[in-house]
Amino acid sequence: MTINVVTIAKPEKDCYTQLCDHFAKMSKRFATVETNDLFSAKVTRAQESGRDAARKMYEELFRPWMGRGFTIALDPAGKEMDSEAFAKLIADKADVTFLIGGAFGHSREFLNRCDKVVSLSTMTMSHKIAKVVLFEQIYRALAINHHHPYHK
Repeated sequence: MTINVVTIAKPEKDCYTQLCDHFAKMSKRFATVETNDLFSAKVTRAQESGRDAARKMYEELFRPWMGRGFTIALDPAGKEMDSEAFAKLIADKADVTFLIGGAFGHSREFLNRCDKVVSLSTMTMSHKIAKVVLFEQIYRALAINHHHPYHK
């Protein structure tokens, strides 16, 4: 199983990245979990131009990742689920791609093109925190699916 986490974010090495790397390493016995941070000066310019321009740029950057297995967009309006339901969601998939949008989120049209839209919480959180939560939940889901005691 391969899981890609693709974000509109500047690649940084900080404590958040270290936590994501920790959960990716822990997941290795069950799956390959990789992170892909997409950001450029074009994103900055698009965000300065407003929501529509930013979302269009995000979608352009996400385009190569669409159709790579089962695509799951993270969005506050998505379906909330507990860890067991999340584990079931990815259980029978060979390839899963999670897409975390930029500061302006995803357009409704983009969300409709994804296989599933999931919410980590209705609370607003930074991309760095959302990414750590997602990596931990991916590891937890893999542990559940492989009957590993981490979940308990």
